[in-house]
Amino acid sequence: MFKKLKNIILKTDSFLYKKFGSDKSTKVLENIKEARTIFTLLNEIGKEDKVRFVGGCVRKSISGENIDDIDLATILEPDEVKKRLNKEDIKVIDTGISHGTVTAILNNKKFEITTLRKDISTDGRHAKVIFSTNWEEDALRRDFTINAIYADIEGRIYDPLNGISDLQNGVIKFIGTADERIQEDYLRILRYFRFFTQYSKIDHDQNIIRSIKKYINGLNKVSNERIFDELNKIIVLENLLSLFFNNISKAIIINIFPQLKYYERLKIFNTLSHKLKSKYDVNLILALLLLDGSNDYEYFCHKYKTSNIIKSRFKNISENFENLKSKKFYLERNIKKLIYLSNKNDARDLLLFSICVNNETKIFPIEALLDYVNICKIPKFPLSGDYLKEHGYETGQTLGKKLKSLEEKWIENNFVIDKKVVEKSLRKVS
Repeated sequence: MFKKLKNIILKTDSFLYKKFGSDKSTKVLENIKEARTIFTLLNEIGKEDKVRFVGGCVRKSISGENIDDIDLATILEPDEVKKRLNKEDIKVIDTGISHGTVTAILNNKKFEITTLRKDISTDGRHAKVIFSTNWEEDALRRDFTINAIYADIEGRIYDPLNGISDLQNGVIKFIGTADERIQEDYLRILRYFRFFTQYSKIDHDQNIIRSIKKYINGLNKVSNERIFDELNKIIVLENLLSLFFNNISKAIIINIFPQLKYYERLKIFNTLSHKLKSKYDVNLILALLLLDGSNDYEYFCHKYKTSNIIKSRFKNISENFENLKSKKFYLERNIKKLIYLSNKNDARDLLLFSICVNNETKIFPIEALLDYVNICKIPKFPLSGDYLKEHGYETGQTLGKKLKSLEEKWIENNFVIDKKVVEKSLRKVS
């Protein structure tokens, strides 16, 4: 068994070097000092590896992408992992102990460590598992071949299902049959489209599409939180536009998310400079796909239990949707008014959103206005209730109404109000 394993590793190392070159390797992972510490504590000198990198971090490292989450697979059971790491005062959290997963935190870096396992039953959302010491058995329970690539801390690759070859050739292949993998976890339907959009160099395998259509209603069994989380991962893809311009992908994604009907706006988004694109976060890109002047977004937010912050941002854009069509909106004085009545972030959202929805915005200096938002000093209303009291007003509704009236005049006059006008207005207490 060990000899067979060694041969697979050597063959894969050679293939990796030939196909990707030295710059497309796992060097990024190897150079994470906290990872080296964890590997040292979980491995034993002179013995076969007990822990390896796996999944997205290996795939991204090979592809030269930024790495966010780091997943490790180990033959050690969770209690043994915790024992070895706690002994060295490394914080370990039980994040999915029933599935063999703990999270180690070292110098603010998180490592999700999962014991090798084998599924014994599944309901399309969660699987019952038994722990294993067999690396190939662990690989066979994963979703796609490109996610079943393992690497040790020295960069030696273990690739029992030829995931590197599929990654190089742009083939998104389920491990085993698509029917089986999808029924184990219906969220894999969305994961398929994410990886297809990101990596595929060929058209859809029609057998996979048939399986997806056959089991698409299974997504109703998946929590909306998990679905929304996966949607967010799709939305931040650099080539998101291609998802909607592949007819098969578009038809199925729109079937799942019918509210995302404004995907044509991505054509304009794609033409923006890198500097401007970087100002759009995932929620603003979602707004491009979702929002108009109606309150239809409220159902989407309710269904996917979005945060109040997201709801507030969507409400701001929806309520100002018609205003974005007016040239007057883009005057500095009106942007300043918006900042005063709301905040700078709302102003930025509206300006960035307008670029992709208003064909006329190209004649407006949006980037200059964004710079203006950054330097704009928020005006402070110069009058107060005490000032009105000095002119004969008493605390109550009358004082409040007068103060509000004066503030509105001050705003409309570009945050300037003449003292004589104020005194004339206050001359008679009404």
